[in-house]
Amino acid sequence: MDFTIRSVAEACRVSGEAFTPGARVRSCLYRNAGGVIERADVLEDQRQQLGIDPATVICSWVHRIREKQMSDAEEKRASLQSAEEVFLSLYEESADDGDAMTIDTRDRLKFFLALQLERKRILKPLGGRRYRHVASKRELIVPDLEISADLLAEFQQELAWIFGGEGPGGSVVR
Repeated sequence: MDFTIRSVAEACRVSGEAFTPGARVRSCLYRNAGGVIERADVLEDQRQQLGIDPATVICSWVHRIREKQMSDAEEKRASLQSAEEVFLSLYEESADDGDAMTIDTRDRLKFFLALQLERKRILKPLGGRRYRHVASKRELIVPDLEISADLLAEFQQELAWIFGGEGPGGSVVR
């Protein structure tokens, strides 16, 4: 199962200002008041004004906006880089940050993204639940989850719209 991380929004969630190439943007995944996972993209200098409860933040990362026109190979590379950024940002949050639902979601993301990144040779398995991030040589421990049909269905439905699938109400979100 590969995840394609949904592209960054066209404009800052706080100011509504359109993102331009070179702009530093902070993206974060969090649970809204209804328990649904959402993605917010804001200009880095406006992140404090976003107003998201820190206990609901699953992960966040900073990136620069690139030029829009890309070849198919560049788009695949950018998608894989986004998955890598999300994965590494999950380890920037303290294990105790957030409520139980947020921590559980963070663990599932670590688990499923590790499987994808291992296949793409971005992570090297070291045995057990330990992996080495090839580029940074950083060792990471991935939660051990028992894969079941229920877990896969729940996880896929919960995150479908973030990763470019159907959103709430069946609408396709890209």
